[in-house]
Amino acid sequence: MRDRSLVPSGMATFLPAAAKQVRALESQLLGRLTRRGYDEIILPTFEYLDVLAPGLEPELIEKCYKFADRTTGRILLLRPDATAQIARTVAMGMMGAQLPLRVSYCTSVFRYEPEHAGRDREIFQVGAEYIGADDAGADSEMLILMIECLKQVGLRSFKISLGHVGYFKGLLIRAGLSPSGQKRAEQAAARKDLPRLQEILSNEQVASRYATSILEAPELCGQAEVLGKGRKFAKGDGSALRALTRLTTVYQALCKAGYQDVLFLDLGEFRGFDYYDGVVFDVFAEGVGVELGGGGRYDHLIGRFGRNIPSTGFALNVDRLFLALQAQSSKGGMGAGASKRIRNGSKRTS
Repeated sequence: MRDRSLVPSGMATFLPAAAKQVRALESQLLGRLTRRGYDEIILPTFEYLDVLAPGLEPELIEKCYKFADRTTGRILLLRPDATAQIARTVAMGMMGAQLPLRVSYCTSVFRYEPEHAGRDREIFQVGAEYIGADDAGADSEMLILMIECLKQVGLRSFKISLGHVGYFKGLLIRAGLSPSGQKRAEQAAARKDLPRLQEILSNEQVASRYATSILEAPELCGQAEVLGKGRKFAKGDGSALRALTRLTTVYQALCKAGYQDVLFLDLGEFRGFDYYDGVVFDVFAEGVGVELGGGGRYDHLIGRFGRNIPSTGFALNVDRLFLALQAQSSKGGMGAGASKRIRNGSKRTS
């Protein structure tokens, strides 16, 4: 314990056998992406805070590791989010003007998390971004590509939660919540914290006819029948209905491609970043209590650095995917050899 206390909290050490597996995992994922036409981009580890800040919400900026540039005195931060970096790169014109763009990356991001939260502070990611296409086909391509990546590395059993942030946002806007109340309601819905959501609606004095729909929407989870129920709640709300129409198109495309069994619809789905404004998704697997990754549409993020360009993407947490594969192997009785991953005093061996 004394030796492990010398390692910063939330940082990992992969011993040789595990390191080989993780590198192989990254190689398989990146190989799949490049074969599908997503060219790799290598991002800088440091960014100027004032340059990247427009693409980061205040909560994430608070979690950034910051320090002064010895040359200029400006504040630098360790890369907290690859998508924001790519948005900044595209907005600066560094990748030319021709659209669409398909890029991939394999990198680490760094975010401060309290020790008791049990979350990593260094996150290994492989991801892809499709920039310049605003249609359901692009949304479907991202989801199918992520599914292909998961199958490529041998993950046999997983579920994808699929939603559209515009649906719930539309219900909140129709109900007349204040901007701060809307943000709090979104956070409560993302946690499925209905008592807290009800408290927020009460404080905002939301009419009962709207409050009922808002409180029931986060529990609208399942298959195609969810879409019909969602339409009833959104009756007369053009914004929410348009979101449902796009979500329906994407869902049907994935079902037609044979992926219905891995999907479940969640009309209260929100991702952890406020730049998502369309179809969003998370992937889960048995043996790992948090999402393995996910993504969605962010049509206005690049506009924070310049002009709006419709975009969508996803990222997979390599560390969590590694653990999911180990859990799958252990369940199947195959074993995974003497691979060890040590993170801040906690050791997982399989």
